[in-house]
Amino acid sequence: MFLGVRTLRRLNDLSSPQDLKALWRRYIIALALIFGLLMTSHIVSREALHQGAQDASTINMSGRQRMLLQRIAHIADDYSETQDLEDRNQLQTNARLFEESHAKLISRSQSAKLAHDLYTGGSEPLNQQIQAMLLHVDRLLDEPENGAGHAKAVQQMADGVLARRLNDAVSTWETVSDRRRATLTQIQDLSLMAGVLMLFAEILLIFWPSHQTISRAFERLQAESDTSEQTLDRLSNFASVAADLFWETDAAGHMIYAEGSFLERMKGGRETIVGCDYRDIIQYSGENLEILRAALKSFGAYKDIIGTFTDVDGQTYKMSMSGKPHYDDRGRIIGYIGTATDVTEKQTRQEETELLASTDPLTGLANVRKFRAAMDKILEEATSRNPVHVLALDLDGFKAVNDTYGHGAGDEVLKAVAARMQSTLRESDWCARIGGDEFFVVCHTAPSRLAAEGLAMRLNRQLAEPYSLSSGHRVRVSASIGIAAAPFDCMSTEPLLKAADMALYESKGRGRNQYCFYEDLGPFVVDEQAFA
Repeated sequence: MFLGVRTLRRLNDLSSPQDLKALWRRYIIALALIFGLLMTSHIVSREALHQGAQDASTINMSGRQRMLLQRIAHIADDYSETQDLEDRNQLQTNARLFEESHAKLISRSQSAKLAHDLYTGGSEPLNQQIQAMLLHVDRLLDEPENGAGHAKAVQQMADGVLARRLNDAVSTWETVSDRRRATLTQIQDLSLMAGVLMLFAEILLIFWPSHQTISRAFERLQAESDTSEQTLDRLSNFASVAADLFWETDAAGHMIYAEGSFLERMKGGRETIVGCDYRDIIQYSGENLEILRAALKSFGAYKDIIGTFTDVDGQTYKMSMSGKPHYDDRGRIIGYIGTATDVTEKQTRQEETELLASTDPLTGLANVRKFRAAMDKILEEATSRNPVHVLALDLDGFKAVNDTYGHGAGDEVLKAVAARMQSTLRESDWCARIGGDEFFVVCHTAPSRLAAEGLAMRLNRQLAEPYSLSSGHRVRVSASIGIAAAPFDCMSTEPLLKAADMALYESKGRGRNQYCFYEDLGPFVVDEQAFA
């Protein structure tokens, strides 16, 4: 069917409207008939599936009534002799379940004449017999001292006619289910026959006339194809010189053309690109992704945005992409064309340079330059509901490690401290080494003072654990911590860091392995010193 749509669209470009008018009319009628057939089959099938599930439930429920009848008869006999409270409760419970099941079966029999006649028709309908049995149970429950006759009547019904009639009910429901399945099978067979007839009609009335029209237009198509091949050859030669990769996508974003020297280096070559969605082979992030989205949304051009290309072996390349919309002769966008340049080496060098400039070489943490550059932006997002806590840390006993075991041992301790800090923090929090044995922690995930205090306690506990040196010695250091919060204490970077430092000095004055909040220093300190 979809092939027919593509065929008619192509013919519409090659033939006159008079030639295709009858074909389009026949095609629309065929679509309408098939849609109607599918919808009818879908509705009937859903109803049949629902009814089938209900039939299975009904058969199970009807069969369960036989079991309940025997159970009721047995308990009624025991209760008439003992008048035991537990027997009475069991008798009531089973009678209620039997009555509820019967009510559901009576309701469902309204849609099945055979079952309805069984329950309500004839000289002794099943419904009447069940009501009589339930009446005996009720009287037994009301007058247990005179209930022997009622228990005997229930037992006789369970051993006699009522039991047989319940067996008949199960068989009747199974017959109803079989008839419905047979009806569904007939409907499915008729649907298949109708579908086959429609298929033959479409072949005779649509595809064969289309074949005749295609034959008449073949020479014209061949001429256009020769011209297109010549144009593609010229473009291919140009692309191999002008850029690492020359590409084209259709309107849906699938690669339909690729040429250039990059294909010679890439594992798999052209075949691994053509036919793929560009989003599966080129990934963008950050600012580059926003630029691309804005260009595609406005059907505009874009230039020199960086994406990551992955070949079939998992090798990644950084590509500088440029593209613009491609229009057909009617002014409609049919895709994008563009170029790509391999900038992997350049990007790698740039990323390495940026990493070295922003990372502490010993611990791998952010350095003071990156820390201060990021703080202003972080504090812009601080609110009373989502505060930002800054923890200033200074190691207690670190100088003794350097003096006793040397600076190499001190470096080992600093690296271990950084690793423990990172393992203690959540992913959205981060830490930086400011210099020597001084660190800062920025916490976004502590919505209250209590949460920040919990983080400080965990850091104190983790950092106070012994450290094993490569020389075989074990040393101990701990951390004094000062805590300040934005926007409660300060709103800008320098005052906030100064506030955290002041709290740190207070913490060190109280002894090793302590923490202190800036707000606990007193109103004079908060108002006069932090903002000086």
